[in-house]
Amino acid sequence: MPEGDTKQCHKFRSLKGQKEIMGKFGVVLLSLSIGLCAGCGGSRGVGVSGAGGSGTGKLYVSNTVANAILHFNSALTATGNVSPGATIKGAATTLSLPQAVLVIPAVDRLFVANQGNASILIFDNASTQSGNVAPTHTISGSVTNLTTPFDLSFDNSRNLLYVANGGSILVFGNASTISGSTPPLHTMTPGFTIGAIFVDGANDRLYVADSGNAIDIFDGASNLDGTVVANRIISGANTALSNPAGLQLDSSGRLLVSNLGTPAVTIFANAATASGNIAPVATVAGSNTGLKNPLRMTLNPATNDLYLADGGVGGVDIFANIVAAKGSVNSAPGRSIAGASTGLASTGAITATGIALDPTR
Repeated sequence: MPEGDTKQCHKFRSLKGQKEIMGKFGVVLLSLSIGLCAGCGGSRGVGVSGAGGSGTGKLYVSNTVANAILHFNSALTATGNVSPGATIKGAATTLSLPQAVLVIPAVDRLFVANQGNASILIFDNASTQSGNVAPTHTISGSVTNLTTPFDLSFDNSRNLLYVANGGSILVFGNASTISGSTPPLHTMTPGFTIGAIFVDGANDRLYVADSGNAIDIFDGASNLDGTVVANRIISGANTALSNPAGLQLDSSGRLLVSNLGTPAVTIFANAATASGNIAPVATVAGSNTGLKNPLRMTLNPATNDLYLADGGVGGVDIFANIVAAKGSVNSAPGRSIAGASTGLASTGAITATGIALDPTR
């Protein structure tokens, strides 16, 4: 591989030590939608805050190779080879190797972990943005301590933005109104290779995926700083963790983990107290699921539909009512957004890395 491509690939910290798809650099998203059951209540999720709302849904997907953010309309029902309703792309956007995306529906604000420029891009009025538009605000510069941002999570209760940044986690205040370069309130160093983060703001609890096949759980997250030690750790052969790359909580308080090594979503009961070498209560895996390189995830809080980004397929699929999943689940997606028209089709490289849902519009 040419030296330049090697450097680009090195930046994908969320994939470090994990299975990679190499052609050129990049990451492709696929969200698998498996119809498990109908009904059920709300959920907290990375890229989602607040109630479900009555909109038709806006789905945001970052395309790393194209340096673009794709915006799909009618995300709560969309399926098949659908075209994005809008694409944010061009020199003015300053997008460079965009990784995770996160939306705050209450203020229609989109955050992008812009790894290539060591920055966080903020697009206000996100649902109406299209084309070669400049970000409304940019968090960048030495004062921010940003170097290789790749994952994002939002504490709605305290208005805090958590950023996985290389080997550290930065916490920025006033996320819904932050307007430029500002120092983080806290910088946490867990001492391992971070695969993903998820903050449960209601309980001030932080979940951090350790690429060495563990999930570290930190209580009192908003007060943590410096070198941090987990209160509890999920690890061991029984967990079936295999290069964890994405985290979520469903409405029943179960922890959802996407795994790159052995493609699967492993689900653990009682996330608030889970610890040790425990077995998952549900596992979504197998040939029928089509999972190849499952990455980041987001939830529809009104339905518990899980949108899963899969780096090996090139699309977005949805697990319907994931809260009902039990035991071994080897089912085909109930819905998927995939195909040449989506702008996510795999070209031999991983093309997308982030996914966020606004169910209120």
